[in-house]
Amino acid sequence: MSDQEDAKQGLSVWVDPRRCISNAKCTTAAPGIYVLDEETQVAELVDFDGATLQQLFAGARACPTQAIIIEQYGRRVFPTILTPMFEAPEPDGQ
Repeated sequence: MSDQEDAKQGLSVWVDPRRCISNAKCTTAAPGIYVLDEETQVAELVDFDGATLQQLFAGARACPTQAIIIEQYGRRVFPTILTPMFEAPEPDGQ
């Protein structure tokens, strides 16, 4: 197994169709790896096996809405989920 295959072991990459706004920055950052579906205009990953780890992350980082989710062994790797900076305000009257 090559180093590239080792790095992709347990990796899951998917596009959240509710967040994708079809601006195709992922297809520019990783051509041939991500494409826009002709019918839905939602980005999709079409060549996971042929993609390098760098290409997978380049497409994800280029997405302005962070619609491309990368997980490894069930844990999110990108985009990072940030905890809120401030506590939610309490409802009035309590």
